[in-house]
Amino acid sequence: MQRHGTSVYRYCREALRDRALAEDVQQQVFIAAFRDLPRFSGRSSVRTWLFAIARHRVLDAVKARRRSRSHVDSEDAVDLPDPRPSPGERLDDVRLREALVTCLQKLAPHVVTAVLLRFQQGFTFEEMADVCREKPGTLQAQVARALPSLRTCIETRTGGTL
Repeated sequence: MQRHGTSVYRYCREALRDRALAEDVQQQVFIAAFRDLPRFSGRSSVRTWLFAIARHRVLDAVKARRRSRSHVDSEDAVDLPDPRPSPGERLDDVRLREALVTCLQKLAPHVVTAVLLRFQQGFTFEEMADVCREKPGTLQAQVARALPSLRTCIETRTGGTL
Protein backbone atom coordinates (compact mmCIF):
# COMPACT_ATOMS: atom_id res chain seq x y z
CA MET A 1 0.00 0.00 0.00
CA GLN A 2 2.90 2.35 0.69
CA ARG A 3 4.26 1.81 -2.78
CA HIS A 4 1.09 1.92 -4.90
CA GLY A 5 -1.55 3.47 -2.62
CA THR A 6 -1.24 7.02 -3.94
CA SER A 7 -1.46 6.08 -7.60
CA VAL A 8 -4.41 3.73 -6.97
CA TYR A 9 -6.18 6.53 -5.08
CA ARG A 10 -5.48 9.06 -7.86
CA TYR A 11 -6.91 6.67 -10.45
CA CYS A 12 -10.02 6.09 -8.33
CA ARG A 13 -10.47 9.81 -7.63
CA GLU A 14 -10.19 10.77 -11.30
CA ALA A 15 -12.46 7.96 -12.45
CA LEU A 16 -15.12 8.57 -9.78
CA ARG A 17 -14.81 12.36 -9.29
CA ASP A 18 -15.58 11.90 -5.58
CA ARG A 19 -12.81 11.95 -2.96
CA ALA A 20 -14.69 10.07 -0.24
CA LEU A 21 -15.84 7.35 -2.61
CA ALA A 22 -12.31 7.10 -4.05
CA GLU A 23 -10.92 6.54 -0.54
CA ASP A 24 -13.50 3.81 0.07
CA VAL A 25 -12.70 2.13 -3.23
CA GLN A 26 -8.95 2.37 -2.56
CA GLN A 27 -9.48 0.59 0.77
CA GLN A 28 -11.58 -2.08 -0.96
CA VAL A 29 -8.76 -2.61 -3.47
CA PHE A 30 -6.14 -3.25 -0.80
CA ILE A 31 -8.46 -5.39 1.30
CA ALA A 32 -9.20 -7.52 -1.77
CA ALA A 33 -5.50 -7.69 -2.60
CA PHE A 34 -4.63 -8.80 0.93
CA ARG A 35 -7.40 -11.38 0.90
CA ASP A 36 -6.41 -12.72 -2.54
CA LEU A 37 -2.63 -12.51 -2.11
CA PRO A 38 -2.25 -16.32 -1.74
CA ARG A 39 -3.90 -16.71 -5.16
CA PHE A 40 -1.68 -14.10 -6.86
CA SER A 41 0.21 -16.12 -9.45
CA GLY A 42 2.73 -13.49 -10.52
CA ARG A 43 1.68 -13.52 -14.18
CA SER A 44 1.68 -9.72 -14.05
CA SER A 45 3.33 -7.12 -11.85
CA VAL A 46 1.78 -6.31 -8.48
CA ARG A 47 0.98 -2.81 -9.79
CA THR A 48 -0.91 -4.21 -12.78
CA TRP A 49 -2.76 -6.66 -10.53
CA LEU A 50 -3.78 -3.84 -8.15
CA PHE A 51 -5.03 -1.68 -11.00
CA ALA A 52 -7.07 -4.58 -12.36
CA ILE A 53 -8.74 -4.86 -8.96
CA ALA A 54 -9.15 -1.06 -8.85
CA ARG A 55 -10.74 -1.01 -12.28
CA HIS A 56 -13.35 -3.56 -11.23
CA ARG A 57 -14.07 -1.78 -7.93
CA VAL A 58 -14.42 1.58 -9.76
CA LEU A 59 -16.86 0.07 -12.26
CA ASP A 60 -18.83 -1.44 -9.35
CA ALA A 61 -18.93 1.96 -7.61
CA VAL A 62 -20.10 3.70 -10.81
CA LYS A 63 -22.92 1.16 -11.19
CA ALA A 64 -23.92 1.50 -7.53
CA ARG A 65 -23.88 5.31 -7.76
CA ARG A 66 -26.03 5.16 -10.91
CA ARG A 67 -28.52 2.87 -9.16
CA SER A 68 -28.67 5.06 -6.06
CA ARG A 69 -29.12 8.24 -8.11
CA SER A 70 -32.05 6.69 -9.94
CA HIS A 71 -33.71 6.08 -6.55
CA VAL A 72 -33.02 9.57 -5.17
CA ASP A 73 -36.03 11.81 -4.67
CA SER A 74 -35.78 15.19 -6.37
CA GLU A 75 -35.46 17.05 -3.04
CA ASP A 76 -32.59 14.78 -1.97
CA ALA A 77 -30.62 15.53 -5.15
CA VAL A 78 -29.05 18.54 -3.42
CA ASP A 79 -27.12 16.17 -1.11
CA LEU A 80 -25.19 14.51 -3.95
CA PRO A 81 -21.43 15.24 -3.89
CA ASP A 82 -20.13 17.93 -6.20
CA PRO A 83 -18.12 16.26 -9.00
CA ARG A 84 -15.91 19.34 -9.60
CA PRO A 85 -12.39 19.58 -8.14
CA SER A 86 -12.24 21.18 -4.70
CA PRO A 87 -11.04 24.79 -4.48
CA GLY A 88 -8.00 23.67 -2.47
CA GLU A 89 -6.56 21.66 -5.31
CA ARG A 90 -3.71 23.43 -7.07
CA LEU A 91 -4.49 23.56 -10.74
CA ASP A 92 -2.56 25.23 -13.52
CA ASP A 93 -5.66 25.94 -15.53
CA VAL A 94 -8.97 25.43 -13.77
CA ARG A 95 -11.03 26.04 -16.90
CA LEU A 96 -9.09 23.45 -18.88
CA ARG A 97 -9.30 20.89 -16.09
CA GLU A 98 -13.04 21.38 -15.68
CA ALA A 99 -13.50 21.05 -19.42
CA LEU A 100 -11.43 17.87 -19.42
CA VAL A 101 -13.46 16.38 -16.57
CA THR A 102 -16.73 17.24 -18.29
CA CYS A 103 -15.54 15.84 -21.59
CA LEU A 104 -14.22 12.63 -19.99
CA GLN A 105 -17.68 12.05 -18.50
CA LYS A 106 -19.11 11.97 -22.02
CA LEU A 107 -16.95 8.95 -22.91
CA ALA A 108 -17.89 5.35 -22.19
CA PRO A 109 -16.53 4.08 -18.84
CA HIS A 110 -14.18 1.55 -20.49
CA VAL A 111 -12.70 4.33 -22.67
CA VAL A 112 -12.23 6.60 -19.64
CA THR A 113 -10.40 3.75 -17.92
CA ALA A 114 -8.10 3.31 -20.92
CA VAL A 115 -7.36 7.05 -21.16
CA LEU A 116 -6.67 7.38 -17.40
CA LEU A 117 -4.48 4.29 -17.25
CA ARG A 118 -2.48 5.50 -20.24
CA PHE A 119 -2.04 9.19 -19.44
CA GLN A 120 -2.58 9.51 -15.71
CA GLN A 121 -0.84 6.32 -14.61
CA GLY A 122 1.63 5.94 -17.48
CA PHE A 123 0.76 2.31 -18.22
CA THR A 124 1.96 0.74 -21.44
CA PHE A 125 -0.72 -0.75 -23.67
CA GLU A 126 0.53 -4.22 -22.69
CA GLU A 127 0.07 -3.42 -18.97
CA MET A 128 -3.33 -1.94 -19.75
CA ALA A 129 -4.25 -5.15 -21.56
CA ASP A 130 -3.54 -7.12 -18.37
CA VAL A 131 -5.69 -4.74 -16.32
CA CYS A 132 -8.60 -4.47 -18.76
CA ARG A 133 -8.43 -7.97 -20.22
CA GLU A 134 -8.38 -6.55 -23.73
CA LYS A 135 -5.87 -6.75 -26.55
CA PRO A 136 -3.23 -3.98 -26.52
CA GLY A 137 -4.24 -2.94 -30.05
CA THR A 138 -7.87 -2.58 -29.02
CA LEU A 139 -6.90 -0.31 -26.14
CA GLN A 140 -4.57 1.69 -28.35
CA ALA A 141 -7.41 2.21 -30.84
CA GLN A 142 -9.81 3.26 -28.04
CA VAL A 143 -7.34 5.85 -26.77
CA ALA A 144 -6.51 7.06 -30.28
CA ARG A 145 -10.22 7.49 -31.11
CA ALA A 146 -10.93 9.24 -27.80
CA LEU A 147 -8.24 11.92 -28.16
CA PRO A 148 -9.69 13.85 -31.13
CA SER A 149 -13.17 13.87 -29.59
CA LEU A 150 -11.72 15.01 -26.25
CA ARG A 151 -9.82 17.78 -28.01
CA THR A 152 -12.91 18.97 -29.90
CA CYS A 153 -15.02 18.87 -26.76
CA ILE A 154 -12.43 20.80 -24.72
CA GLU A 155 -12.00 23.39 -27.45
CA THR A 156 -15.76 23.85 -27.62
CA ARG A 157 -16.08 24.22 -23.83
CA THR A 158 -13.13 26.59 -23.46
CA GLY A 159 -13.85 28.59 -26.60
CA GLY A 160 -10.37 28.25 -28.03
CA THR A 161 -7.86 26.00 -29.63
CA LEU A 162 -5.43 23.85 -27.72
